[in-house]
Formats: sequence, C-alpha cells, structure tokens
Amino acid sequence: MTMVEKPAKQSYFADMAAKEAAAKRSTVTDKACQWVVNNQISWSAGLLAVIHGYDYLFAGGDSKLAHLQHRIPNDAQGRYARGRDDVYFILHWAIAFTLIRATIMYKILEPFAKWYGVKSVRKVTRFAEQGWLTIYYILSNATGLYVMYHNPHWMNTRQFWINYPEGHRQLSALMKSYYLIQMGFWVQQIFVLLVEERRKDFVVMFVHHIVTCNLMGWSLFTNYTRVGNAVLCCMDSSDIFLSGTKCMRYLGFERAAVVSFVVFIISWVYTRHYLYFKITYSVFYETYDILGPNTLWDAENGSFYSRASIGGFTLLLCILQVLIIYWFALVLRIIYRIVTQNNLDDSRSDSEDNDGDDGAGNKAAGASSKAAKRKQRSKSKAE
Repeated sequence: MTMVEKPAKQSYFADMAAKEAAAKRSTVTDKACQWVVNNQISWSAGLLAVIHGYDYLFAGGDSKLAHLQHRIPNDAQGRYARGRDDVYFILHWAIAFTLIRATIMYKILEPFAKWYGVKSVRKVTRFAEQGWLTIYYILSNATGLYVMYHNPHWMNTRQFWINYPEGHRQLSALMKSYYLIQMGFWVQQIFVLLVEERRKDFVVMFVHHIVTCNLMGWSLFTNYTRVGNAVLCCMDSSDIFLSGTKCMRYLGFERAAVVSFVVFIISWVYTRHYLYFKITYSVFYETYDILGPNTLWDAENGSFYSRASIGGFTLLLCILQVLIIYWFALVLRIIYRIVTQNNLDDSRSDSEDNDGDDGAGNKAAGASSKAAKRKQRSKSKAE
C-alpha cells in the first residue's frame, strides 16, 4: 500500500521569513512601496500632526486641509457651495483613511484573527482587509441613508432634478462633509491598489475606482450630488454583506457565511441592478422630462445642465454597470459551485489566496482529495 504524505503547511513565522527574503530581492520601486505599506501608521500620523498643528497654530482653525471651505455668505442655514479648495479637504481625508485603515487592520483586526486561531498569514491579512471594509461600509451606508432621508430625494428620483440648480448647489454641512469624505475614501482606495500586493482583479478594480472618482467629481462639479448620494448608497449596502461574508468564512463560520451570502445576493440584485437602473433612467430620461431639451449652462449660478453633459454622466454610469454585471457573473459562478460542489469560494479579489480560497489553494485541496481517493482504493485492494 502506497502512502501519500500531505504537504506540510507553512507556519506563520516561515511565511513571514519568506516575505522578508522576497523583499530583499525586490527593486527600488518595490522597496519604496513596501516601506510605504509597512509604515502607514507612522507617516500618515505624522502628516496629520503637521496639518492639524498648522491649522491650530497658524491658520486660526480654518485651514483648507482640515475644514470645509466655500461657506455661502449670509445663508440662514449655514450651507456651503462647492469649489476648488475642496480638493484639500479630500486629500486630508485620504491621508486620514490611511491612518484609520492601518490602525484598525494592524492593531485590532489582525491581532483578533490570530487570537481567534486563524493560522494562515494570508487569511489573517484578508480578514483584516475585509473587516475594515465591513466597518467602513456600515458607517458609510448609514450616513448616506441618513443624508438622503433628510433631503427631498429620499426614494424620489424626480427630486434629483426638480428646481435645479436652486437647492442643489447649496449643500448642508453634513451633505458636503459626507460627499468629500467619501471622495477621500476612494482616492485612498486607489492608493491602496497601487502600493499594496497586486490581486488577480487589479485592472478591473482600478477601472472601477477611477470611474467612481470621476462620477463623484463630475456630480460635485455639476451639482448632481443627489444622484451621487443615491448611487453611493446602492453600492455600499450590498458591500456590507460581501465583506461580512468573507470575514465569516475566514473565521470558520460557514453556515453564517452562507446565510450572509444569500442576503448579499438579494441586496446586490435589488440595489446594484434594479435601483441603479432607476437612477440611470432618471439621469437620462427624467432630466429631459423635467429640465427639457434646452441647455441650462450658467456657471455663475451653478447650472451645468446640457444633453451632452447628461450623456457623458450616463456613459460613466453605464461603464460602472458593466463592471457590476461582470462581477455578478462571478457571483453566479460561486452560486453554481455551492449547488454542485458545496464550495463557497470567492472568484473575485481573493482568488489568488493560497490557503484554500480558490486558485492555488483549491489546487492544493484538489490534490489532497485525489491523494485521499488513491489511498482509499489502495486500502480496498489490500483488504
């Protein structure tokens, strides 16, 4: 009888040593990126200390980097307009999210995963990444829904355009903060993609982040922020369950992960396809019905409506929907595997996980399964 030995699983410390050895062989650019990644807490905290120190000592508590700008003079509600100086506030939050993300991941979630018993370094990292995203999307979605609820466009797409631009170009402090902070988050996500380990879906995610930032920037410039708020809420709600499902899997809660995955599929179809289609329909067709075919272009008064601008905005929305359909096709593959193989593996960004989450991990699992079958056949012959 032939015995097939199972390959020894690499320990946490051996894996870390392998990573350090690989880092020594890397290029200058790779080393620079590695330094940036390994010291995210230090340099981001240092930059924020400089920004807020300058704000406190020299800017009189009104630094462009640390505070909202373009407050409308003599506005009874204390509202804001959008303007060029908003870029500084966005950059501030991109730095702030670097610190917040790194602190939560490396100081809270990774130690928790190790304490809980997750042995694989890669799974610990993935759990921390998805745990951070779960936390962010819960807070972001709750804030977005709150903002929408206290504005006229709550469940009413026609309010995206009624009385435009009056009431649209004036933003409450909450609405403007929410919007610019969201933009800071997505700028930081692009930074994460560029400096951290490349994933299988790097190109698709990069295109998604660029399109998202363009949509948000365009909607802010043209005062279509009500549309942007609705789109962000549609995106964030299903992402809560996507990231949450992954976290449950990494911790070994397979049944809870399946339930969460079912909720994720339902929320994905409803928000990212049905509601998203209603928003896109409103952008392209309801604008014509409410604002008409004539151009309303008056930069001084914050009006940037034209059929050309609406067409470009719709095109970006359609590109985003194409990416969503592509990802949903991968979700359908996961559903097929659940039905046929009882296998809840993600076909998206975690595909390269070497610890059983698809790709090489599944190959190893397949090899182990084949070895077990050969062992069983040999045992049967011996008997």
